[in-house]
Amino acid sequence: MSHRCLISAGALAVVIASVSLAVEPVAAQGQTAGAKPFAPPPATYTPPRTPWGDPDLQGVYDYQNLIKIERPPELDGKPTFNTNVELAEWAKVGARGNAQSADRCGEGTRANEKCPEAQERNVGSYNEFWNNRNYVKDNRTSLLVDPPDGRFPPLTPEAEKRRREIIAQGYNGTKWASWEDAHPLTRCIASQTPNGPMAYNGAAYMMQTPGWVLIVRERLDTRLIALDGRAHIGQNIRQWNGDSVGHWEGHVLVVDTTNFTDRQRGGGGFSGVIVPAGIPFGNFHLTERFVPVSANRIHYYATVEDPKTWTRPWTIMLPWERDLGYQIFEYACNEGNYSVGAALHGERVLEAEAAKKGNK
Repeated sequence: MSHRCLISAGALAVVIASVSLAVEPVAAQGQTAGAKPFAPPPATYTPPRTPWGDPDLQGVYDYQNLIKIERPPELDGKPTFNTNVELAEWAKVGARGNAQSADRCGEGTRANEKCPEAQERNVGSYNEFWNNRNYVKDNRTSLLVDPPDGRFPPLTPEAEKRRREIIAQGYNGTKWASWEDAHPLTRCIASQTPNGPMAYNGAAYMMQTPGWVLIVRERLDTRLIALDGRAHIGQNIRQWNGDSVGHWEGHVLVVDTTNFTDRQRGGGGFSGVIVPAGIPFGNFHLTERFVPVSANRIHYYATVEDPKTWTRPWTIMLPWERDLGYQIFEYACNEGNYSVGAALHGERVLEAEAAKKGNK
């Protein structure tokens, strides 16, 4: 469980100033000819300006959301709920517990060929009373806005083969041979970018100084984005959340991110995770747009392009709601000290049982 301590906004200012799914393959590899990334609608609100003239998007934003990443099959052809009552009724039958993840089958069992997504050997979630619930109002039936059907596009045959190989190896693409094989979130190393709704500690603090934007996620990660026109770092340098550079297009903050590490592999049954299980990030090109739509609301669009993995780009939209009363607290991640040891012990037990059967 996380332990939280209030972060000083002044301390953050010093820091920023001192730094100068079950998817099917298709017959042919490569993205569909003519497929273009989704173009978000323009900003509908003119935000105030910072003293140096940039649009002022600063503040603490909550992005808790009940909506699943992919549109559930029972809602095919229905991009939005007609009323809040309809949304509430649907939420009662299971949306709440799995809002942050794409559809999976057989959760809680070991991987198999019929359902490779079942690698998420989940022993259960947190008790609900631990979780802050301040859901941002959203009547859509999927966070995915492109493709229009609200589903991830098909994988290329090569990507589907690689995905199944990774999943078949175990929880995070391994057999848990050592503590280094645990998911980055379990090891308290990093979350993922793009980031989805969190089960808890689900806010982000956006701060601006001349030439920089700082985004502090309440859980685990801090992103420092340069706005001075610099190029990306060399391709030989890979980072958990990639290398981000940004610029303004009118009132919209646009962030371009490359140089992800392939050690980031999506999935894992964690909140905040957008990308399906078994998909490495190394070839991702991510474009994020922070579109102001009202005084306290941003529509966050994230488009991923990777022609080696998907047949076309895809885009999610996650509403961010500014919460004037929300306080960002330090997230002390130490739970993995126990879960990693337990997982390693369990893997050794399974190996011993398999060896015993083999000797009979």
